[in-house]
Amino acid sequence: MYIAGYAVECLLKTKLMQIYDCKNLRDLEWELQRRLILSTHRTVFTHQLADLLKLAPGSDRLKRNRELWPLFNNVNRWTPNWRYTPKPADRTEATEFITSVEQIIHWINNNL
Repeated sequence: MYIAGYAVECLLKTKLMQIYDCKNLRDLEWELQRRLILSTHRTVFTHQLADLLKLAPGSDRLKRNRELWPLFNNVNRWTPNWRYTPKPADRTEATEFITSVEQIIHWINNNL
């Protein structure tokens, strides 16, 4: 589950760099600030999936999607701290999370 959530973070950052034609995250942050999309007290060096999603044009379409938005909210529970959390998820929770990740990755790949 940890790696799956991290994959969503990496994909969002990759898509943002493609959208804004940037080669790295520092350039992306500068470009988003230059375009006034990202305020100077915010950063793209974050693990907050919802914050990264908001930076993408058209991300509001996901919010309006009644089937996918709850799946994104499930994926958005992800935190880098899962890497250090010894409490394992049960099989049902893990399966639901991975299924949500797969569908959100598919949406990101086809809509951003």
